[in-house]
Amino acid sequence: MTRRQVRVATGAATALLLSTVAACAGSGGGAPSSSGKVEGNLRVLSNWTGSEGDAFKQVVKGFEAKYPSVKVQIETVPFEQGQALLTQQFAQGSPPDVSVALPGLVRAFSQQGLLVNLDSSWNKWVADGEYTPSVRDMAQGSDGHTDAVLFKGNVNALIWYNPQQLAKLGQPVPHTWAQFTSVLNAAKAKGVTPFAVGGKDQWPLTQWTDSILLRVAGADAFNDLARGKIGWDDPRIVKSFQVFANMIHSYFPTTSLSSSFTDATCGRVAGKYLFENQGAFINLVDRQECGTNLVPGKDLSFFEMPAYGNSPAPQFVSGDLFMGAKASKNPAATRALLDYLGSPQAQEIWAKIGGYVAPNAKVPASAYPNVNDRNAAALWPKNPSQQAGYDLDDWIGGEIQVKYEQALAQFVRDTNVNAFISKMKQIDTRSHQ
Repeated sequence: MTRRQVRVATGAATALLLSTVAACAGSGGGAPSSSGKVEGNLRVLSNWTGSEGDAFKQVVKGFEAKYPSVKVQIETVPFEQGQALLTQQFAQGSPPDVSVALPGLVRAFSQQGLLVNLDSSWNKWVADGEYTPSVRDMAQGSDGHTDAVLFKGNVNALIWYNPQQLAKLGQPVPHTWAQFTSVLNAAKAKGVTPFAVGGKDQWPLTQWTDSILLRVAGADAFNDLARGKIGWDDPRIVKSFQVFANMIHSYFPTTSLSSSFTDATCGRVAGKYLFENQGAFINLVDRQECGTNLVPGKDLSFFEMPAYGNSPAPQFVSGDLFMGAKASKNPAATRALLDYLGSPQAQEIWAKIGGYVAPNAKVPASAYPNVNDRNAAALWPKNPSQQAGYDLDDWIGGEIQVKYEQALAQFVRDTNVNAFISKMKQIDTRSHQ
């Protein structure tokens, strides 16, 4: 199950703790070994549990088979505790050698000079066609270097549905925005609620805003907003929220803010709702949480949310990154593990297990165990010309992320675009700095 399901508001606490890192990072930890041999022990922090945790253990076993002189200790920490724990350990000079993180935390640690510079690996990967420049941008540190590895991908803006339910409504799979709204209207006319929305957990609302921002405002505006180069009152951003307000008013259920992610998802599986806008991980979640007998492609399928205008829709992606501590006592093995996690060999291990999208373009389609996983993986940006945007709030991180999700919940209540934009201008002042 995706860790985003258990995400809570830790950004403010993390931001507070980060203020101590620069002063304390150099105290303790010991001098790194000068040996270039890949051997010894490694501490790796992960958030994955259950089937995802088991899959990651298989990946680590693959690394240990390649480097039999290395022993990896996986420390599993709940996501809601991970950012604060990492901040404390980096501040104390005793961080894990390798740890999972989101882009906001990567950039914060990068700014303090605490991470291993991975430019040489990324230069090779991009040159070899394993990753595109737009994917590399997702792993950027704030110092101009690439300081993380993108290990586990996710493709978003996927509209999940039961093909049999859609067929009973007499509706085709929509390929344009006009066809999309036509199907939604037809569902309403027959008494079927168009969308499942698990807004009680707040983060599912960001799946909507990112999808619509990329389609209405475009990738350039989306990425400029993420990086604080433009403000929320940019006309392209305002128009996007006007479109979103209409979607809420016309098609969201009255339970949008009282249903959890799991309630909404399983409600769709039970036929209570027609569609759900979510990521590729739904292919695993549906079968784990809502019905083990669901057959991908038969009982469960998806289509991409159509483009809003005439231009192709940029791809909305997210994913899990790994960063290496510059203070590691075992720098050779740390670097070897980071390079391995970015490789097609490592990522193919999890791809074969399922519920996973490999960011490395060299992982073959044949590695995926079912049609939904294969189709989702095919949408991952592999062509350098393909525009993409990384999950907006996870990219920004910190206190802005927490307050943004809270503001979105209020926006779903009142669909007041002007009030929302005004609130976000107060919350996010990066474009004015």
